[in-house]
Amino acid sequence: MRQALTFILLFLVTITFWGVNNYATGQQRREIQINHADLMRNLKMNGKDVRRLIGNVSIKHDEITVKCDSLYDYVGQNKFDAFGNVKVFQENSTLYGDTLMFNGATKAGKVRGKIVRLVDDEVTLVTNYLDFNTNENSVNYFGGGIITTADARFSSLRGKYFSSQKVVKFGGNVAYLDTTLLLNTDSLEYYSEPELIKFFGPTRVYNDSSYLYAEQGWHNRKTEESEFHINSFIDNGEQKVFGKSIYYDRAAGLARVIGDGCVIDTVQRLTIFGQNLKYNNKTEYAEVTESPLAMYISDKADTLFLRANKLIGKSVKDTIQKDSTLYNMLVGVGDVRFFRGDIQGVCDSITFHSVDSILNMYVEPILWNDANQLTANDVNIMFRNENIYRMNFKGTSFIASQEDSTLFNQIKGRDMVGHFTAGKLSRLDVSGNGETVYFIREKDDIVAVNKAVSSSLSIGIRDNQVTSIMFRDKPVATLYPIDKVELPEVMVKGFTWHAEKRPKSRNNIIPQGLDIKFTDTIETKANQYRMLKKNPAVSIEPAGLKYEILEVLLDRPQKANTHLR
Repeated sequence: MRQALTFILLFLVTITFWGVNNYATGQQRREIQINHADLMRNLKMNGKDVRRLIGNVSIKHDEITVKCDSLYDYVGQNKFDAFGNVKVFQENSTLYGDTLMFNGATKAGKVRGKIVRLVDDEVTLVTNYLDFNTNENSVNYFGGGIITTADARFSSLRGKYFSSQKVVKFGGNVAYLDTTLLLNTDSLEYYSEPELIKFFGPTRVYNDSSYLYAEQGWHNRKTEESEFHINSFIDNGEQKVFGKSIYYDRAAGLARVIGDGCVIDTVQRLTIFGQNLKYNNKTEYAEVTESPLAMYISDKADTLFLRANKLIGKSVKDTIQKDSTLYNMLVGVGDVRFFRGDIQGVCDSITFHSVDSILNMYVEPILWNDANQLTANDVNIMFRNENIYRMNFKGTSFIASQEDSTLFNQIKGRDMVGHFTAGKLSRLDVSGNGETVYFIREKDDIVAVNKAVSSSLSIGIRDNQVTSIMFRDKPVATLYPIDKVELPEVMVKGFTWHAEKRPKSRNNIIPQGLDIKFTDTIETKANQYRMLKKNPAVSIEPAGLKYEILEVLLDRPQKANTHLR
């Protein structure tokens, strides 16, 4: 885009140099060199001297040459008008028009024509109306303008360049197309010194792999940094990013979503919300530190809602296999809580490997599955077809269920393995220091409690009820009538019931004030504008810019539009 904008500076230099030096003051006129004219007449118009040059007019001042069919030189008035096939030459640039009018008093000039063109070796500007002012060092076109380079095309309804600020501003149906992207916006500003592009209004950027929408933002061509504001949205096919503000440093590979933000991974079916999201595509590391929430969308089970003080996403290599297999890992750190219809949990930290569908819980983990509470030093959960099929409990493992308000069935062991059928606990294998306490009912009344000890045992469970116990090593079991036992005697040491910590619904997981539906409005709006994709205009007619429908995105622009010459 840099080449497509340099034409304005070149043109301004040409006009400014010529206009100011030929008419330096209102009273002192520097002579122009007349190269040729078929006829010259001295006239009086409104009592003023006018010199008229007619036929194949060619004049020169220093390095600038003007050719036209006729020219009025208003002697002593510091102005001139050129008519018919006007051409202004300087070095490698040429300006074409039907008329050129310049007023040295106001330092303002106008170029008009069916086609006004400014051409140099690399860039062509086509318009109908072009004004310049050498006093404020500005030049602008309106009624439509098309800029063409060897590999890009740009069009807008109007454009203006300010030399002192070194800024060019484009407005109205701005469109830019090159071999890598198509950009549509309402208005665009380009600052040449920092090579900064600013855009305003609904802005769309398309390429062969992604679509970006925002309503305000900037891009620094030199540092390759960008920032997008107001309903920001990026869709690359596999991931979608939403944000109040999205900052991107291409050189560092760093993206940051500031304010309400969301990343949706459609492949992993993972959605992450937060107030401060960071992602580095070089290290494949993502981090959310404010109001983080993760959602795993499932076709076969409920959505899993998970929150923590910090969420981290990263790719890690398999350390067991001798290949470069990458495991996509989600890490939750600090006050971890999650909810799904068939499982809930809390702990201090958590990891989830999406490739193997393995979830690990650390530091005082507590799980709930239906009526069962499960605890251990560390918990490992395995999913198959998105349903729980096995849990591994390491160190001081407990499973308990509430029999009534004060009585709890309890199973304890050094380690346990829980087997699940259709997402429900169906068998429990206990190894090392196994203890069981379960209450026996007759109809609706609790009549006895059974306490057993064995270093190894297996327990069958159906509908949260113990259906069988197989003791594998030196069992000791005692059956107590309920009215003959003191409850502390049959409680397993170390057992605690944690009902108050159990997440009751997804609302207990979603951070307060977070609207998980805010993305719907943004995506709807972004997709509405997505359908308004428009390539730059291909010609200018009296009514303005004319567009043609190009079905293939990113068609390589023609080097020159021959029908505009």
